Formats: sequence, structure tokens, C-alpha cells
Amino acid sequence: MGRRVLVTEPVHEDALTLLRAHEFEVIGPAVDRGAVLETADALLVRTRKLTADEVTQFALISKHGVGVDNIPMDAAAAAGVAVMNTPGANAGAVAEQALMLMLALSRNLDGQRAAVPGDPAPQVRGLEGRRLLIIGFGASGKRVAALAKALGMAVTVFSRDLKEARNLGYPVAPDFSRALAHAEIVSLHCPLTPQTANMLDGAALALLPQGALVVNCARGGLIDEAALIAALNSGHLGGAGLDVSQVEPLPLDAPLRAAPRVILTPHAATLSDGAFRRMGMMAAQNILDFFAGKPAESHTLLPKD
Repeated sequence: MGRRVLVTEPVHEDALTLLRAHEFEVIGPAVDRGAVLETADALLVRTRKLTADEVTQFALISKHGVGVDNIPMDAAAAAGVAVMNTPGANAGAVAEQALMLMLALSRNLDGQRAAVPGDPAPQVRGLEGRRLLIIGFGASGKRVAALAKALGMAVTVFSRDLKEARNLGYPVAPDFSRALAHAEIVSLHCPLTPQTANMLDGAALALLPQGALVVNCARGGLIDEAALIAALNSGHLGGAGLDVSQVEPLPLDAPLRAAPRVILTPHAATLSDGAFRRMGMMAAQNILDFFAGKPAESHTLLPKD
């Protein structure tokens, strides 16, 4: 048997078949989150949070997905551990989830479902003509922008790099505070970093117009949840659609569950059949390419030149 790959969580069976076909020994998947990780040549990880010591046990960490906030990147860099991810593999699925949450909130899906036959149907705002601020313009942010534009929304982009948004013809917002003050709906599509943590805090949420909607299919840590709950309870926000939370899975007694006008989904945006297979296959292919000495540059986060 060849090299060993430790798989921490379930991935598509085709990805495991691909690794085994190239004589990799697959350990797992589904390693208990509290268990000590076995040493292997590579680690294929989804959302399990790794420690600085754990990353040193592998030559390669292959992330099933895009965000690497569960991987201590400084420790990996210091130890000379390579890190690769699967950019674009789940962009369509995440965009679908974000749009679903926007539609459910803006068209008052809960109210429509609860309507009594014969009573007047609840009036809804809808999405057409509304001002959408997309924060982050990676693969999923671009998909959401295109879908929203097709629905007649007025799309503005705030991102670390605004050049691509300009090139695609979208208005850009170089000033974050002014962008929030103009946005009726905010959709988050940026990574969680020390710079973006709690970027939607109490002060930022207060800048949003009365009745604004917040949608997050990126990372829970981008929003100060206590501030979000307060803004919902006060009636300042019209609603929130959240596929992610600061603590996952979200406890049954979490205050967020009791907040008004919130739609919660269980970090499911990436789990469409197609996206789940693409992420698994790309993560597996990253392992094959790395040990063949030809890692894809666009998938390689570490080492950096």
C-alpha cells in the first residue's frame, strides 16, 4: 500500500475511490472530533477545527471547501506543511442557498405558509428593485451578483479587491460604512480572518436602513451574534437568513434560535449533490497532484513564494 490519507469527515465515495485507485491507504472517514488524529502523509478535512500541533503531523492538508479558518495557517507555514483547497467547487450551491434565504425572507415565506385560507394573503416586499450589498467577490459572490442582477436587484460590491467587480460592470463601494447605509439586503461571501471577524457588529448593523435583511452563507464569525439578536429584537432589522453560526452545530438552547424573523439552516449551503462531489474529487485530486509533484497553483495556499 502507498501513502496514507486521513479523512476526518464523510466525503463523496467517488473521492475515496479515486485515492484508493492510486494506491493511497484511506483512514476514515468520520474520525471522532475529540479523538487524537493519526499521523499520515495527508489530511483531508472539512470543518473539523485543527490544533497547531495536529497540523505538523502531515505533509499536506487538503481542505474540502474554500475557507481555511479551521486550519492554523501560521502553524502550518512554520512547520512547512502544504495547504490546498477547492476554489469554486461549491460556488453555485452557496449562491443558491443565499438566494433561497433572500427570497424566503423578502417574500415572507413563513407568513405565506401560515396564511389561513380565505384570509388576505400577506403583502411582501420581494427582491425586484432592492439594493443588495455583496461583501466578498469570490466565486460565490460573483454567482450571487449575477443571479440578483437577473432578478432586477441593484447590486453593489464591497471587497478587498474591487477591480474585478468594476471590470464586470458592478458598482463598487470603497467605503464600508457608506455601503451599509445604502444597503437593503447584505449577503456575506468573504473568508473569516482577523480582519473580517465580527465585521457586522452592533455599530455596523445600526448603519443599515430600517428593515434591512442580513444573509450569511460564509462563516458565522463574520457577525456579532449578540448584536444581531439585539437588532432583530428591537425591530431595526427586518430579518436574517443564516446558514452558519459562531458555534456549530448550533446548540438547541442558543439565543439565536429564539430571535424573531430568523431563518436558520445547518451549514448546508455546500451540500448539494454536485457541489459535495466536486469538493471531494478536487480535494482528492489535490492530494494526488501534490505527491506527484505538480500541485495546482490556484488551489495552493501554502507554501507561498
